Amino acid sequence: KEDMNTAGAMDEGWVKPNEEPTPEDIKPGSGAIMRKGITKIALYRDDEGAFLACSAVCPHKGCIVEWNHGEKSWDCPCHGSRYAATGEVLTGPTLKNLEPLPDWKK
Repeated sequence: KEDMNTAGAMDEGWVKPNEEPTPEDIKPGSGAIMRKGITKIALYRDDEGAFLACSAVCPHKGCIVEWNHGEKSWDCPCHGSRYAATGEVLTGPTLKNLEPLPDWKK
């Protein structure tokens, strides 16, 4: 049953259409998932308005993370890994940070 739940969350994150926000739509202190081609980007806007982009793909099992407004973190719906807004691991099971994407605008 757990494998089926994981597979469903993985499929949903990769294929579900998102609202496709623009960077300007993201309020300071918040994040959103954006798409650039087939790449899913976890884009965070800090309180000063600067952007930080990471891969939205959880390195544990490949699911797409989601922005947690209450905790200001990226959370994986598959296995519960949590990441700081800047992509560093907060809680596992993953041991790897989200991959930084410094060239996300190109």
